[in-house]
Amino acid sequence: MSLALLTYAIASEFQVDISFQLLHTMPVLLDVTDQYSVTSDHVRTFLYESRNDESNSIFSGSKRVVIDYFPGRYDRGGKKVDTDEFFAMLYRNLAADALFSDDLPLAYLLLKKSLSFSKVYAPSINMLAVVLRRLGDVETAESLYQYGLEVSEDKVTLLSNYHYLLVNQGRIVEASVVKNQLLELDDSSPYKWYLVAQDSIAAGDYLSAKVYLNKFIDNTYYYHKAYFDLAKVHFKLDEPEQAKKALRKALDYTDLPKNQQRYQAKLAWLNLH
Repeated sequence: MSLALLTYAIASEFQVDISFQLLHTMPVLLDVTDQYSVTSDHVRTFLYESRNDESNSIFSGSKRVVIDYFPGRYDRGGKKVDTDEFFAMLYRNLAADALFSDDLPLAYLLLKKSLSFSKVYAPSINMLAVVLRRLGDVETAESLYQYGLEVSEDKVTLLSNYHYLLVNQGRIVEASVVKNQLLELDDSSPYKWYLVAQDSIAAGDYLSAKVYLNKFIDNTYYYHKAYFDLAKVHFKLDEPEQAKKALRKALDYTDLPKNQQRYQAKLAWLNLH
């Protein structure tokens, strides 16, 4: 984001038309605590050749240059991001830093700033609800989850964290309703499913984890770690043949010797049992 911001500043100075595109990247966990997990994502930038005629538009077929500072082999292009949403993302990232530093008041202010750029930006709505829950304002946090689910198309993380809030309050019936909505949700952004699956595995909810991992794999078949996680889930559910199949898939999609040795060892152990 910082390099994209630098590109934006230079383009603005020279009056070059610019737009952004969200990229879905491999779910690399950057940091995990008992409260949060942080993943990497980024945007790529499009710079457009200006035209002299007044009808010029960045969407009119002008020549463009694509700038992506950290391209990945398996990156998937997502939706176009306008300038307002770009700055909403930027302040969301700053808020995440504050949250990890346990500076909840600063995180709150940064998220309010983020939402001033885009009132429907789901990651900031979700993070603000987390901050408020940690500050003890559970009622407002719940209202934010409900608001986010009404206005945003990006519902996976909102539903997952709303479910967590309801479970912690002992509202099991309402939590089940939210969980069923999550299980039935069809979302084209696959990487969120992987993180939701990790939450379910940590909670011992292996049936749900299997659903989420399969949603992920349906769209991202090449991520070997997901097959390994799926194998562990199948084993917990007493499904050894499915576990072996998942481990073979993991072997198919990894080329690192360390991972290959690990998966082969697990598969050999399963074959003996």
